[in-house]
This record gives sequence, C-alpha cells and structure tokens, in this order.
Amino acid sequence: METPSDIFARIEKKIWERFEEFSGINSVYKFILDGPSGGIWIVDLRKDSFGVRLGEEEADCTVRILDEDFVKLANRRLKAEYAFIMGKVRLYGDIRLATKLGGLLKG
Repeated sequence: METPSDIFARIEKKIWERFEEFSGINSVYKFILDGPSGGIWIVDLRKDSFGVRLGEEEADCTVRILDEDFVKLANRRLKAEYAFIMGKVRLYGDIRLATKLGGLLKG
C-alpha cells in the first residue's frame, strides 16, 4: 500500500520535471497529516527554495487531513470536493491556492 511518503516523493519528482509550470505558482503549501503515517510536509514552489521536505514552517496554504484520507485523495479514491464538504480536509491561509493542488496530486 502506498504511503504519504511515497506520494510526496512522487510529487517532488513531478515538480522537478515540470519546474517552469509549478514554480509559476510561487507559493508554499504545508500538509499536516494526522495518523500513524502522518507528519508535516512542505511543498515549496518558490524558485529560490523549490522542493518537498519534512518540517514545520510558514505556508501560504495549509492542508490538514488524515494520512489515510490523503492517500485516498492522491489515488483518486476520494474526491477533493467531497472531502472538503464532509470536513475530512481543512484548509487554512490562502485557500484559493488549494485549487492548484490537483495538478500536483494527479498521478
């Protein structure tokens, strides 16, 4: 079974492959995953500090979700709209940036 770490590795590979596209977002996302496979990941799409890393820092948009729901979301077994409406995902900061997450999470 895929873990959040696997998904973030996939995201990092994707953002480096499509650097020009994703660096245009010029924002920092923080993912707070609760649960046994959880943790705090930073997806930094600023040109000067681009990449994915574990850690706690300020972000433009923060996503809080259970680790198992994050895996389902990333693997399209849970729709983002449903997760948000049902309270499975909470967004903080500039939530408009959340609309750009689909491009990051899609396989």
